[in-house]
Amino acid sequence: MTSASFEQHHVDLDSGRVFYLKGGEGPPILHLHPAGGPRVTPAMAALARRHSFYIPTTPGFNGTATHPKVSSMADLADLAARFARTVIGGPCDVVAESFGGWTALWLAVRHPDLVGQLVLQAPAGLRTTGGLPADPAERLRKLYAVPERAPKETRSQEVLAENRRLYGRYTGGITLDETLQQALPRIAARTLLVFGTLDEVCPIETARRLMAGIPQSHLTYIDGAAHVPEYDQPERVARLVGAFLERGEGFLVRRADAA
Repeated sequence: MTSASFEQHHVDLDSGRVFYLKGGEGPPILHLHPAGGPRVTPAMAALARRHSFYIPTTPGFNGTATHPKVSSMADLADLAARFARTVIGGPCDVVAESFGGWTALWLAVRHPDLVGQLVLQAPAGLRTTGGLPADPAERLRKLYAVPERAPKETRSQEVLAENRRLYGRYTGGITLDETLQQALPRIAARTLLVFGTLDEVCPIETARRLMAGIPQSHLTYIDGAAHVPEYDQPERVARLVGAFLERGEGFLVRRADAA
């Protein structure tokens, strides 16, 4: 048991075994985790009161086995599609963070029939500046505006190093996925883009590229948050994401009118 309502499961797909967390009650959400690995944030715990979360672990992360045939971001998107069809049973809303947002963008491009509404929190893959430094203290500062709210690290340095290595393997070492950028207009899902006002990891240029490319997109900033708004401002994120998922097009129309 990972928290009061999330449990570990696994499913055997054609490429290999995928471990995942499941928790909550209500309409399903496929959650794609950041490069730090899967975890239940305070915002997710709040949303799980009205939604069922499915959180697959990227193969190789946190000591799991890699899948020999899954080696790129597009491969991860195809794997997420197989997971959604097999475990969730079909289309669902998708919420994703940073590295997971990169996967989610490819998922929406390659498998539009499976993505209902899309929430992207500071997605990676479309930046030319920013990023994370090697120094642990500086990394913590850039990830969290309120470092005291960061989750306590319980994994070994070897596991964390392997996670970082796999991030490089899947992304191919690039920060701007030009093929993905050109494909953004093919995304049909209503999309909410969430960025912290203090984010130095995925700066505003990323938001601009996403807004210019995704037809049905809406950008919202979380004041006082850095790269991980779900810890810096969990109540705000939960309210915002919940309203978007539950109101759909009405959320976008009302926000546009208010602006």
